[in-house]
Amino acid sequence: MSARPSIYYACTLPVRAGGELVNFQHVASLRKQGLRAFVLLDPASKVGVPSQPYSVPMVHWGEHVAFSPEDWLVVPEVMPPESFAQLAKLPCHVAIHNQNPFYTFRGFVDVASMNAYPLGGGLCCSQFTRDTLLRWGSTTDWQVVRPMVLPHFAQAARQATPLRQIACMPRKRPADAAALKTLFRGLYPEHAQVPWVEIHDMTRPQVAQALAQSRVFASLSRDEGLGLPPLEAMAAGCLVCGFDGGGGTEYATPENGYWVAEGDLEGFARALHTALTLEAGAVSARVAAAQATAAAFSEASFDRQLAAAWQHLLGRQAPAYRLAAVPDRCAA
Repeated sequence: MSARPSIYYACTLPVRAGGELVNFQHVASLRKQGLRAFVLLDPASKVGVPSQPYSVPMVHWGEHVAFSPEDWLVVPEVMPPESFAQLAKLPCHVAIHNQNPFYTFRGFVDVASMNAYPLGGGLCCSQFTRDTLLRWGSTTDWQVVRPMVLPHFAQAARQATPLRQIACMPRKRPADAAALKTLFRGLYPEHAQVPWVEIHDMTRPQVAQALAQSRVFASLSRDEGLGLPPLEAMAAGCLVCGFDGGGGTEYATPENGYWVAEGDLEGFARALHTALTLEAGAVSARVAAAQATAAAFSEASFDRQLAAAWQHLLGRQAPAYRLAAVPDRCAA
């Protein structure tokens, strides 16, 4: 690798999940702040010809890659145990970016194994994730870096007129989503013709548009480290109803959503009915409260938290990781 120490985030292309996108955002932010950060692509990643330049420099992982003891490699919590075993042989610092505590044991058989692993540090996506890991017995000094809600969502809210429809992302709860629709139509036949808009396989701008065009968002969050979809729906001007998924307790309040207890589909149906029958003044107040919540997850806040986390990890060695004063975009 480079003769100068660098920070590498293990990533995959094409991006298939929100957590993978967040890793790219980490690298972009670190570069913007003047640190030598790179995306390290899985060998199987397919790098297509983009419609516009990639925003971050990327390196393909392979036999040509040689880490120094000063380098940092950031990997996801979902990396399999055999991969963690191989990483332990590398000379560099290894850190975990844990974006979901409920996936922690995909990488380690138990907390004791994680505590015994030679981690250089840990990043996580929320105070909820940090508190959960510590409560389970983790001894890692987890640094909280909450992801940003992209500006696409607030921009879409300013440009769209919401329709009387319900947006949802049923990927994690397909059975619950189907049962909820049936129960809702049975309990409230007056809403039987209200369309449901399922969001999947869309770009972020397309998701933003679909949300901004929907009066209600049905949150089907489950086992989340934070849960960005409800926040994105808030930013887009939706009335959010449903489950917080655990991690959503970080931001869910009675003022910014109609939240229901885990598994309470009947309560969920009531919440949807309430949202669809709310009078205009109450809608405006709730949307304003929700948008204020989402605004706290800004790019500026994300940049500050990430800078503080890496200052903590790098300590007095931080200046050695800085780019040249006038770097080329993909400078080594």
